[in-house]
Amino acid sequence: MSDEMKKYYLVLRNIEKVEEDYYIFDFDMPKDIQYSEGQYGVFMHVDKQVDGRKVRAFSVASSTNENSFKIGTKIVDAPSDFKAKMLELKPGDQMTFDGPMGSFTLEKNYHVVFIAGGIGITPIRSMIKQIEHIKLHKAVELVYSEPREMYPFKDEFDQLNFLDKQYVNTIENTKIAIADVTKKYLNSAFYYISGSPSFVSGITEQLREYGIDTSHIKFDRFNGY
Repeated sequence: MSDEMKKYYLVLRNIEKVEEDYYIFDFDMPKDIQYSEGQYGVFMHVDKQVDGRKVRAFSVASSTNENSFKIGTKIVDAPSDFKAKMLELKPGDQMTFDGPMGSFTLEKNYHVVFIAGGIGITPIRSMIKQIEHIKLHKAVELVYSEPREMYPFKDEFDQLNFLDKQYVNTIENTKIAIADVTKKYLNSAFYYISGSPSFVSGITEQLREYGIDTSHIKFDRFNGY
């Protein structure tokens, strides 16, 4: 896939609310778009005036072989104007995507350990769908941490037999789950951490304590949901 930056126009299909405050935005997949699963881009509104920050970065939640282009985000009761305007979008409305960016992408010669915190699941979902499509002959593990037990895409993941899943909701249970997978694979796996900056830092520190080489740790920090 090319990493050349381009601007794409995305046409909204629908918005799905998941549990309390997670939202999945589903756009038509642009015909000419190029990106690698796990990458992100910068989004802008097309026909809306936005107070404050005019752009936001979101990871792509879809694989390139799907016909829809998904992103996910957390939108609280008093959101930024940018996100408030996202909730006003109707089917057929547009946003722009400038990208792709990032190196949070799959290393196909190693076992795979995904560690997601909350809506940090989105780029991981993209790679899981990629793995499903290419039928990667490696072990694939998911540790999915969400304190309120609200797990976007859980129903989808539960249908995938190749994916070993642990859904956790406390710091202690998350640490136990990560200890289990690191002891199983050590440096025969790559570890992909996606979530808030504090989540990424804490998990990275734990992996290093277990002897995981930093070159085998990839991460995607979600700043300011």
